[in-house]
This record gives sequence, structure tokens and C-alpha cells, in this order.
Amino acid sequence: MNRIIRDKCIVCKNPLTDLKTFKDFPIYMGTTTNNTDTDLTLDMTFSKCLSCDTIQLRNLVPLEKLYEKGHNSSQGKLWTRHHLEFSQFINETAKGNIVEIGGAQLILAKHLERNNNIETITVYDTNLSFYGNKETNKIALREHFFNKGTVSQRPDSIIHSHVVEHLYNPIEEVEEMSQLLDDGKYMYVSAPVIDEMMNDKYTNSMNFEHTYGLTKELLYKILTSCQLRVTKERYFNRHCVFVAAVKDSTMSTQRFYKQDPQYFYNFINYYQEEVERIRNLLNGERTNTFIFGAHIFTQSLLKFGLSEEYFSFILDNDSAKQGERLYGTNLEVKSPKILKNVDKPLVVLKAGQYTEEIKEDILKNINANTRFIL
Repeated sequence: MNRIIRDKCIVCKNPLTDLKTFKDFPIYMGTTTNNTDTDLTLDMTFSKCLSCDTIQLRNLVPLEKLYEKGHNSSQGKLWTRHHLEFSQFINETAKGNIVEIGGAQLILAKHLERNNNIETITVYDTNLSFYGNKETNKIALREHFFNKGTVSQRPDSIIHSHVVEHLYNPIEEVEEMSQLLDDGKYMYVSAPVIDEMMNDKYTNSMNFEHTYGLTKELLYKILTSCQLRVTKERYFNRHCVFVAAVKDSTMSTQRFYKQDPQYFYNFINYYQEEVERIRNLLNGERTNTFIFGAHIFTQSLLKFGLSEEYFSFILDNDSAKQGERLYGTNLEVKSPKILKNVDKPLVVLKAGQYTEEIKEDILKNINANTRFIL
């Protein structure tokens, strides 16, 4: 597999210096039925800009490999509430013809189509058919990466939820979106606040899909660089912000930006110590020991040095993953329901913003005697 090398900063185009490398990290954070010898890996190298200090990955996976198969089923109460609240935020001002970039499951689009002021919603995503989506009177599907050359009419609004952090060249790619908007038209963005996620030690914060440290200040820098003036913002929670920005071709695009990279150093130091703590708490247990999350959560802990030999299975609520193998490991995925028949199971649960929801479900609905390492 040919890698893409990021040789200059995404913000200021200055040189990078390498800080930390995880050798042979799996390029895909989902599950597979293929043999382990087909798994692809790449060195995950975190770098820092020598000028503005923005943290970003040096090695990038070609997009056709990275998104070859859908994996984020957006299950759970948190995402359900997110899509509802983001649609409400958008509905305050949106009207006319909408372009949504991403959103393969159409959850957000289906909320928005109830708005009588919205006439059409055209959704661009490479995994639309993976979820069995169908077009409706309002929703049109375009199963490929967004390309402004394929947009048939200038939209009244462009929407993207948890897309900007996936862009390899965010200023240039948001600028391409912005060029489709006339002055006075809107872009609505839901974005993770990655420095806060790393401050709270979420292992799904930066990876081959989220390749740079997106702070709220950097999000504003990206938007203003593309002549998009922020008119309102609302925090969904401390790790996610909704922003509405209006196209204003008269505004200055200059905005100084300097990142404080301490959140990254703290994250790395924490997990180097945390893996040792988990090993000590496991204390050699092997029989009734599990780890939750057929995703980057588990892959990250393993790459920090936690051995997969500690665990009987990976647990995951996504039925599409159950019975498969987590990519880059030998661990099979099972439903948490298997804990019903286990005496005092021990579960390593480091699932970021989903941890409490998962823990509550297991204790209330599966096995109240489950022990957790959080």
C-alpha cells in the first residue's frame, strides 16, 4: 500500500517535526472476516508544526483504502441525541436546497426533511449503499466523495457533521465547499473538539481518520480562512460543538493561530502509565476477562502495549461486528450478552464518551456482577 506523506503543516504550511510513532498500526478501525495476513498497517506518526505547533499525523492512508468499508454504525443514545439536536440547530435558519457531506445513514437528513422550509437534501457519502439507503421525494443520494463539480445547483446551505476532522487538507477542502455558496448562504458544522477529547483521554480522538488536533480555535481558523463568518455556536457537550457560519466574501481571511500541544504530551504520558495500571489490575486473569469495543479503543490500548492474550473476546453492541475479528488483531467479537453466563466477568472498558452508557447497560440488562476496569 502506498502511503501519503504530509510534509508540511495543514494550517501554516511550515515544516513538521516527529514526536511519537506507533509502528504498524492497523489502517482500519472496524472488523473483518478475512485472514490476519490480509490486514494492512502503517506507522502512525504524530508530528508537530515547527511554527504554529499544531499536532497532526505524518503518514496518511489513501482514501480509497481508509473508507473501503463502512464501520461507524452510530449506535446508542448519545448519537441519537446528537443528530436530533444538530437538526434543531440547523432548522433555526436553514431553508431551500441543502447539500450534506457525509451522513451515510441519513439520520440527520431524515430529521431535516420534516422541515417545510427545506426543499431538497442531496447527501454525498461513499458508503450510502452499505446502509441500504433509498432516495425519497426530498433526499437525493450521491455515493461518492463530495466534488463541487457534480453539484447541479448552488445550494442554500452546506451541512457536514463530524467530517471536517477527516479532511486531509481542511482549509483547502472547506474552501472548495465555500466556493459553492453565495454571500448570505450558510455552512452548518458539527465537529469534535479533539484537544478536549485528548484531555479526557479518549483513544478515539486522533487516528488515521482524525489526522490533526482540531481545537475550536482551529475550526474557527479554517472557516474564516474560507470567508465563512461564524454567526452562532452551541456546544452539544464539551467534546462537540455546533457552528453556523455565513458566507461573507468581504471579510478578511487573516486569523492568527497557535496551538498549545500540551494536551498531546499529557495523553501519551497518561496511556503509557495506564497500560501498566491495567496490567496490574488484570493480575494474570485470563478466563473471564474481556475488553469492550471492536474499534480504535481496543487497537490503541494494544499498541500502547496491552497484550491481547489477556482477553477471551472483544465485546461490542454492533451486531454487524459480532462473529468477526477486530482488524489488526486475533480477537473475535462477541455480543456483551455472553456475560450473562459468566461468573463475575472482568471487562476493560475505555470507550471514551460512550463508557458510562455501555457500563450502565451491562449492569442493568446483562450481568449486575460484572467488574470493570475503567
